[in-house]
Amino acid sequence: MKFRIAMLLAFFLVLFTALVSRAFQLQILSGKALKALAQKQHTQTLLLQPERGIIFDRNGEKMAATIMADSVFADPSKIENPREVAGRLAVILQTDKAVLQKKLSGTKNFRWLARGITPEQASLVQEMGVDGIIILKEPKRYYPSGEVAGHLIGFVGIDATGLEGLELRYDRYLKGAPEKLIWTRDAKGKRLYPRVEMPETVRKESYNLVLTIDNRIQHLVESHLKAAVKNKGAKGGFAIVMDPKTGEILALANELGFDPNRFSSVNLAAGKNKA
Repeated sequence: MKFRIAMLLAFFLVLFTALVSRAFQLQILSGKALKALAQKQHTQTLLLQPERGIIFDRNGEKMAATIMADSVFADPSKIENPREVAGRLAVILQTDKAVLQKKLSGTKNFRWLARGITPEQASLVQEMGVDGIIILKEPKRYYPSGEVAGHLIGFVGIDATGLEGLELRYDRYLKGAPEKLIWTRDAKGKRLYPRVEMPETVRKESYNLVLTIDNRIQHLVESHLKAAVKNKGAKGGFAIVMDPKTGEILALANELGFDPNRFSSVNLAAGKNKA
């Protein structure tokens, strides 16, 4: 009888030890890994591009600024009929239906569909009321003077990174630190309210850039230069206006210019500074 009791106690002791050991493994040894896995399954993170610094002329007139524009992305896991949704979106966004359908049929839970769309397009997308199609406001670079000093200012890419001109030269100063947009999902995968937070790195503020350029003089010089090149039948030309007392550059013009607001159609050869 005593032997049976001893065996029973030994069995429960071994079982208890095994349970404690397993609990220790899950809570202590694997706790961080399991927590990270749970967060990955129930959260979704998107880096929001920061608001770039403003570029001013010498008189405080904005030559490059940032506005908020609508962009649209999709969570393909929520799209029930990719073909139908792609067809409706293609009309609104004026893009290829096949490309949209491929994005909506993917396995990823995040795909950009269009960046920097018009308010009218954003309104039509929202009116569709399709679960998994989300409108998000993000910073967009805007050049108030259009072609004026376009070759000098340059432009940024879709992710607000300087690609040409002063936007590229001073990108490290104009560009701030991105923010994180984090969604939490419930057990059924339903998207809950998002929160915005800064990355766990040193916060980096963006800086403004003030030029010696006078935008009014720049406009006049560009206009007269283009007229002179046309009238003389010249192959090209450039002009520089300087303050004789300080040596500051007040205008710097090429005969060929471009509008940085439409950077996707920019001929980089035409945008190179000759002055």
